[in-house]
Amino acid sequence: MDLTGSTSTTLATTPEEAYLQLRELADKAALVNLSVLYSMAVDDHDLDTVVDCFAPDGSFTRLGNTVRGHADLRAFYASMMDRYVTTLHTPESHVAVVDVRAGTARGVVNGHGELALGNRLLLAAYRYDDQYVRLGDRWVFANRTIRFMYNVPFEQMPTSFADSRRLRVPDSPVAEGDYPETLPTWSTYR
Repeated sequence: MDLTGSTSTTLATTPEEAYLQLRELADKAALVNLSVLYSMAVDDHDLDTVVDCFAPDGSFTRLGNTVRGHADLRAFYASMMDRYVTTLHTPESHVAVVDVRAGTARGVVNGHGELALGNRLLLAAYRYDDQYVRLGDRWVFANRTIRFMYNVPFEQMPTSFADSRRLRVPDSPVAEGDYPETLPTWSTYR
């Protein structure tokens, strides 16, 4: 995300500019709502609402695997709902850049999750990299990609957080976290 573009403001000097700025604010509020309602729908096992959060050709990418279109998204999310007993996804921060005229946006959402996998409690920190599209007056995900900083059993949190191998989901290979080590700034900050 562009720090300057995402944190700068220029007040409108014409009615058209004022309309575009007002529309951008309304669009950003709708995008935050989309992210929160998606998380609640996943946790509530509200499959219809989860799928409706996506464009008809929308996609979701997790661990390098992409699922596209409402039918495949429905099957994917149903399998995740079958796999995890209880989940709590908590989106915490959201930055979006909106192209009001094009009806598109991109954004990033940080959050934490707790997931019950059988009798194991997993803790996760994640980022969603999102592309959005406005269909009529409603925003939906064109593409949503989840990346994990960590996803570990609760009891392993004290020993895994400082280790780059922070993806430790039972019955899956242990793997390195998706970030921050892979970010270009991680090793070039000096």
